[in-house]
Amino acid sequence: MKKRKKIMKIFFVALMLIPLTIVNAATKTETLVEHLKELVKSFDGNVTYEYDTIDIDWTNPNSKYDEVSFSYKDNVIEYNPGKITNYEEAVDVTSHTIYSLYLIEAALRINGYTEKEIEDYFSSETSEFNYERNGIEFKEIGEEKEFTSSDGTSTITAAPRLIRIDVAKANLNTTDEAVTPKSTTINDVVEYLNADSEFKSTEDDGKVIFENEVSIDEDTITISHTYYWDDYYNVSFPCENDIITYEDEEINSYYDAERAGSHHMFAIQIIGEVLKMNGYTTEEIQKFLSSEDSNLSYEKNGIEVKEIGEEKEFTSPDGLSKITTTPMSFKIDLNRANIGDNKYKVLDGANQIISANKELTFRFNIEFAKFKAEGKVYVDGKLVDPSNYTAKEGSTVITFNADYVKKLAANEHTLKVTTNDGEVETKFTITNNPQTGDSIIFYISLLGLSIVGLSVAGLYIKKLFN
Repeated sequence: MKKRKKIMKIFFVALMLIPLTIVNAATKTETLVEHLKELVKSFDGNVTYEYDTIDIDWTNPNSKYDEVSFSYKDNVIEYNPGKITNYEEAVDVTSHTIYSLYLIEAALRINGYTEKEIEDYFSSETSEFNYERNGIEFKEIGEEKEFTSSDGTSTITAAPRLIRIDVAKANLNTTDEAVTPKSTTINDVVEYLNADSEFKSTEDDGKVIFENEVSIDEDTITISHTYYWDDYYNVSFPCENDIITYEDEEINSYYDAERAGSHHMFAIQIIGEVLKMNGYTTEEIQKFLSSEDSNLSYEKNGIEVKEIGEEKEFTSPDGLSKITTTPMSFKIDLNRANIGDNKYKVLDGANQIISANKELTFRFNIEFAKFKAEGKVYVDGKLVDPSNYTAKEGSTVITFNADYVKKLAANEHTLKVTTNDGEVETKFTITNNPQTGDSIIFYISLLGLSIVGLSVAGLYIKKLFN
């Protein structure tokens, strides 16, 4: 599954950075939602669960590309990227190229040109800027090449481009006639852009595309920007009875592909979060998902990840970027999800030490209905009669009653729980000594009584001698 292996790389990064938060919730789905809320905080997002649907609303400002800077001297802005060697540099050059056009347009508008004049010139066949003639130089200084992102899911075509803008001389003159410099300054350009509502935010059918702000210091103009689409990255996963099901609709455009990719990323993240909730470590999850045999199967692992269509490539409307995606479906049983070979995990209670007069409780990632139908419990290899323990949902919680625990010898024991398709084993130790916590409470109580006794005795003695 080529696509799944690509999105695993995205998942690995998120999994390494997002800590597992301890939460209390009534159901596995509600617990998952609490974990996802922590995840999307860094995306300024929110997670809700209602009407049997998990909704994840988030924005996607990429911190690596959230600003571009242009150096300047006097009234001349300049950008010279040099050689482009990788995808990240290609994205950076493209971003600078796009934002330099805003600087050019601002300078031309301040110098007296109308929006229509600028638009007509840019769309004409003669719109080749020359620094000596137009106060603007905007030219390729290297060969155009295609670059692929490190995760292999996106490509971009770019060429290094020299950009130089003399804001006082910027004009649309088509002759070699000398141009008298205007009184335009760098500060004028910055103020113009910060006051331009279209530059601050652009909308398409009510969806915000970007927000920008320009700042200036003694030698650098910096354009800070976020880039997002209000409902562009929002994802919804139907989830009923702790089972998530998702299937891509038809993917016909670049935006469909981006939206599908967003769903795929979060579906993989959800798988990782659920596996962590079910007792697996980050290392175990990463090792399994990066292995050649990580073919998750619903019947076997509580997880189904399938390709349901052909891989296709889509190009963005501006022609600068491409994305390759494959329609996918996901099914995740939150209680059964595991990465073992039909092996279950102990979620709570492994290797505990307990005194002989206490109840003994363990929790396993076994579907409770499955345990009720076919589960068996063994201690030291002997089948335990169900009268000696209670079992309840969550995934499966088994509590041995105190009378049964009293009968066990004061040493280490082996507990094994089995179903028809798997088993799990752990250790526990019975001791006849009071537990540390019990001892502390006992001695604190004695100390308290001693203090009270001494106080009473002191008062009595004082009374005798007065």
